[in-house]
Amino acid sequence: MRWADVNLEAATWRIPPDDAKAGEAIVCPLTPLALEILRQRKAADDNGPWVFPGRSGSKAGHIAEPKEAWKRICKRAGLEGLRIHDLRRSSGSWQAALGASLHVIGKALGHRNQATTAIYAQLDTSPVRQSLTAAEAALLTAAGDSAKLLTGATEEEEGGDNVDA
Repeated sequence: MRWADVNLEAATWRIPPDDAKAGEAIVCPLTPLALEILRQRKAADDNGPWVFPGRSGSKAGHIAEPKEAWKRICKRAGLEGLRIHDLRRSSGSWQAALGASLHVIGKALGHRNQATTAIYAQLDTSPVRQSLTAAEAALLTAAGDSAKLLTGATEEEEGGDNVDA
């Protein structure tokens, strides 16, 4: 990740085509937390081209493979078996649970195919239940008095007068 590819004002990170998996540039929106971390890194080391410079003597000059750094982070945090990819999957799943569309989730994850996104967006039943409940209410409203036949409600249960004349 190069500083030249990060735009703190626009809150974006552009992954160049040569670095992107599919060979096409990807523009990633940055969250407020990500921006804060990047600003802190920039203030700490504004001289180099890399956001995450490697240890002195590294061939690339930057962290190219984060596995060892990730192991240290997980050990310090007391986390076992957590993979970097788990964070990606969790992000997609949380977005889905909060009601984001598959299109939005796919853009966030850099997917070109919505079928790929569906794997990450393992929906819980809450959004489905909310949609069904809204549709049910609309149907019952449209049905008017006929809805009573569907629900089995009587005038007495509804607080009406069920008095024989």
